[in-house]
Amino acid sequence: MKKSLPTQGWGKGPQHSYYFPLKKLKFLFLIVLSFLSVNLFAQQRITGRVTSADSALQGVTVIVKGGTAATQTDANGNFTINAPSNATLVISNVGFTSQEVKIGSRSSLNVQLIGAANQLTDVVVVGYGVQKKVTVTGSVTAVRGAELDKSPGLNLSNSLAGRLPGVTAMQRGGEPGFDGSTIRIRGTNTLGNSGPLVVIDGVPDRAGGLERLNPADIENVSVLKDASAAIYGARAANGVILITTKMGKTGKPVVSYDFNHGWQQPTIVPKMGNSAQYAELLNEQVMF
Repeated sequence: MKKSLPTQGWGKGPQHSYYFPLKKLKFLFLIVLSFLSVNLFAQQRITGRVTSADSALQGVTVIVKGGTAATQTDANGNFTINAPSNATLVISNVGFTSQEVKIGSRSSLNVQLIGAANQLTDVVVVGYGVQKKVTVTGSVTAVRGAELDKSPGLNLSNSLAGRLPGVTAMQRGGEPGFDGSTIRIRGTNTLGNSGPLVVIDGVPDRAGGLERLNPADIENVSVLKDASAAIYGARAANGVILITTKMGKTGKPVVSYDFNHGWQQPTIVPKMGNSAQYAELLNEQVMF
């Protein structure tokens, strides 16, 4: 009787030397896959040091991209973190450009962060000119015009609300043309007029004030508080708002367009009386 060959296997059959059962092949595949997984996702201890162009950086955040592991550098700029060998570290700090570093086969890293040009060169307007934001020692806050332009409000005084520390804006009505906010800098400090001094392009108390300005025309707004506003004398007892409008620049022209449209309708429309009813009610009022 002729024996049938097995349906599973690799090779021509058990009578040949290179026959390999399929079950054993699967088992070998699982062993290789487990070995690769252990080496691919095994956690390793990564040490490193973060510096700038001048010195070591303290408090730099180091996180594993796409993971939950995170740490910070110490006073000497050193850090230690556990991460897989195929991971990428994201290193970031305020005032510097973030960097992504692939670990690979390395267990020690040296990273030098580069200062972010847009943050180190930010300037604020003060009473006697401009200063770099990082060197201002007085109580000065600032906001760029691009941030104000994001607000849907048409009145600039309403756009300042919530954007400047110590500045409160209270809108008392929504009537078109009379929907401006009452601005106070660190509360009310004087009797009578408690509003801040508004200086637009170096001109104090300009007609119309800041409510007549188009938010798209603002370059930046700086608020001087306390002693920082002393250069303007007694008029600055409630603080100073310095507004710088945009100026022409060389290069290609830039055109921007914004359109806002809205509808208003009363929730309840009262039913009015006619002329006869009005005359009757008027007579009753006179009689009684």
